[in-house]
Amino acid sequence: MPAGRLIACAALGLGLVGCGPLATFRPASGLMPDRRMEAGLGVSAVTPRPYVNEGPASAGQAWLSGNVGPRFALTGIAAFDDDAAALGGAARFTPLRLDRLVAGFEQELGYAWFAVSTPVAVRLVDQTWLYTAPRLGTWGVDLSFGVPVGLSVRVYDGLMLRAEWQRSWQDFKYYNKRDHYGLAVAHQFP
Repeated sequence: MPAGRLIACAALGLGLVGCGPLATFRPASGLMPDRRMEAGLGVSAVTPRPYVNEGPASAGQAWLSGNVGPRFALTGIAAFDDDAAALGGAARFTPLRLDRLVAGFEQELGYAWFAVSTPVAVRLVDQTWLYTAPRLGTWGVDLSFGVPVGLSVRVYDGLMLRAEWQRSWQDFKYYNKRDHYGLAVAHQFP
């Protein structure tokens, strides 16, 4: 097998057997019209599964997003906790962009995680967005389905505060249910 294919297969394999960021924090609304880039930092906590003897988990994440076209955006993502760190990226295609509704498709791939999602955001007022991004991705070696709901509020100029809650089910089992809570700050640059 050629070296390029071997590296691609290894990267895909690592992406299918690990954990990614615990929250989304990046609404489908993307960047404001006069902005070119967003940098953000967030923290998340995850409750233990109800029928498993485990403690809660927490992690942080940082991201840098930019538009590469009118409907395409790329993001670099770093997820970390007190034991490990992972780097990855996301590519988003946003075919629906109306004044108050935005929807698209996103693919994430990183060291030890893989996910696909369908981000949707509804603008409430100004640059305040209610968002979700139902996603299918990895949690450890199992698939996990999650439904986040978040709020992104512009505080001043390009400064955004975000709060997010997510319910996820590891391996699609009711007893593997978890709740994720997160807070983030992001800044969009002209």
